Amino acid sequence: MFRRFLGTVGLEEARLRGRTTNRDGVDKFVNQKSPMNQETHTFWHHLQVDRRWMLLFAGILIFCFMTKVVRLSYPSDFYFDEVYHGFTATVYLHGDKQAYDPWAKPPEGKAFEWTHPPLAKLIMTGMMLVFGENPFGWRIGSVLFGTAATVATAVLAFELFGAMPIALIAMALMSMENLVLAQSRLAMNDSYFIFFMLIALIGYVRWRKDEASLRYLYLAGLGLGLAVATKWTAFYVFAILAIDLAACAVWRRRLPARTSLLHLPLALGIVPAGLYLASYLHFFALGWGWADLVHLQQQMWWYHTGLKATHSYKSAPWQWILNLRPVWFHVDYSRPGYAANIYNLGNSVILYSGLYAVIVSVVQLRGVLASWSLWFAILAYLMLWVPWTFSPRMMLFYHYLPAIPLLCILLARWLASKLSSDHAGERVVPHIILATAFLWFVIFYPNSTEIPVPQGFADIVYFALPGWKL
Repeated sequence: MFRRFLGTVGLEEARLRGRTTNRDGVDKFVNQKSPMNQETHTFWHHLQVDRRWMLLFAGILIFCFMTKVVRLSYPSDFYFDEVYHGFTATVYLHGDKQAYDPWAKPPEGKAFEWTHPPLAKLIMTGMMLVFGENPFGWRIGSVLFGTAATVATAVLAFELFGAMPIALIAMALMSMENLVLAQSRLAMNDSYFIFFMLIALIGYVRWRKDEASLRYLYLAGLGLGLAVATKWTAFYVFAILAIDLAACAVWRRRLPARTSLLHLPLALGIVPAGLYLASYLHFFALGWGWADLVHLQQQMWWYHTGLKATHSYKSAPWQWILNLRPVWFHVDYSRPGYAANIYNLGNSVILYSGLYAVIVSVVQLRGVLASWSLWFAILAYLMLWVPWTFSPRMMLFYHYLPAIPLLCILLARWLASKLSSDHAGERVVPHIILATAFLWFVIFYPNSTEIPVPQGFADIVYFALPGWKL
């Protein structure tokens, strides 16, 4: 399977490299395209005109969705932070205004989740209106948005590097990443956030390629607004765009076109702010007022900046990139001699080889022919996890999740470059990495989805490192 897949993408990568890259394989960024070229040179256009790409895309998409949705109703009750997010979505469903009250007393073992903006929980509520107030209903939204984020990763990879091999390899990597899998089966806001974040980055990259295309600038603003209405960590995405605009102004000594410059505050400021406020329409509909909204925002700020709580599986950012400290979400010992666990342990093959690809990419940035797209991908990856090293609050492994799509893109770029190498030894590297990543995914799949395995097997494999279990 991998040989056939990589054989196909290898031919296409060689063709693209001959047309769009320099001899060292550092891809060039085409800064301006005509509107016609913008419409035809898209990920979706390539899927439509080449049946091979469509079949590969469809296969990865089906694999991605099915691995996330199987056994979605287990466990049958809220687990881990579903006792906050999923539970609060059910409270929204019943129109109880206590869901937004920081001082309301919740049922034992649960809590009202008001510390994040409400958009993800509102979508969960909408899903329950369709699928019922049950585990499948409050989790299916995470599956759909996690799958959509995998597709969006492919689109962003194509927008950055203009190559279908890179896009589809990045999509395949995302579909095999176990941290992404675990968070996409859990009724929390993370899957929703990374999808909205990727929409913002796609819109921004499209706009940077043609600054006359203001609709893409507003698409970026739409993604930013939906992301910040899901999690305040969207401000890291704002920082990515601000740093890139400032860096390009300094290095290129050129500001965006005058028309775009006039629209920037509206698209990246007013639109996100408006969407953030709109996410609280339900809050107002339940009878709360403007003063209550201001008070709630203050409580949210004080919570995130003053949180003193601890957790037995807390971790530091340096542990995230090395996959050293996952979070144990749930366990079922009901079957004698067996354990059914849910861990959000990542795919070490992808995380470690991706880290190497990041280092290679940073080294390539030192060259005079390094591209804007490479700079932007590295900037986005680093900005989505490095700032957490300065956070005073407790952190957990899933805070690394937003950086995973960029890691997969940079790894896909490096793997695709090896496919057209003149050395046979280098050409085999992508086959090995993708095959071992798939093997890791299969072996650890039960550990993410609560499939019972013999306790001895779990102890030897799933808890091989001390940090993987207390």
